[in-house]
Amino acid sequence: MNIPEQLINFKQYISGGATPTAVVDVTLPDIEAISESIRGAGIAGEIESITPGHYGAMSLTVNYRTMIKEGINISPYEKQEMEFYGALKETDQSTGKVVVKKVRVAVRTQAKKIGLGKLDVGKGTDSSTEYTTTYLKIEIDDKVVREIDQLNFIDIVDGTDMLADVRSALGM
Repeated sequence: MNIPEQLINFKQYISGGATPTAVVDVTLPDIEAISESIRGAGIAGEIESITPGHYGAMSLTVNYRTMIKEGINISPYEKQEMEFYGALKETDQSTGKVVVKKVRVAVRTQAKKIGLGKLDVGKGTDSSTEYTTTYLKIEIDDKVVREIDQLNFIDIVDGTDMLADVRSALGM
């Protein structure tokens, strides 16, 4: 059994090209299911009913050490495809050996907020770009563990297509 420990490092790619090393960190999207409160006869109180495969708006934020052209000259009308490749460190509990696993996060985005940061002599600007995200795919060691494509009714959890029956019912 492996003990997950940390992300050793990562690299960002936009439309297949590597981005400058000014990227400090990335805040990945939260996955929050859409739900409806239900109450009535036969229910002792109120419950939240999850709408299968439907999620609230997802956003992703890239934080930069300093202002860079790639973080500012982004049109909010154009979609961008981004990928983040990382190396995850785990430790084999029985041997103590370090195990490195590959992680890949792919997203389709549109810029919605550009934070220019601040100007301060001898300091970074702490700039950022926030993106709305309609597609999210996470792979660990080349295995898809999660895929959400809001525009194409896709919600895959560990290889199971959670919306297959819904697409079928809709004639898709």
